Amino acid sequence: MKIIGHAFERFEERVFTPEMAARLVNGKRLLRRSKSNPSRYKAIGKVDGEFWVVVLEKDLYTVVTARRAHKDEEVLWKNLK
Repeated sequence: MKIIGHAFERFEERVFTPEMAARLVNGKRLLRRSKSNPSRYKAIGKVDGEFWVVVLEKDLYTVVTARRAHKDEEVLWKNLK
């Protein structure tokens, strides 16, 4: 997993670690193409009891940023079969 500088800054602000990103991407997660930037994807998952979104480049290897999931994203994840 490659993490760009912007992502590291966001990780520090949001108390999110690279290990948490790896757990989210490798665990049960929903992967969706970003509506605002079709060349990026959002991985939505639950880490340490909280819902997070990690934005990935189109290679699905490079982490751009991470943030807490919005309520509608949590609902999407909860409806995964």
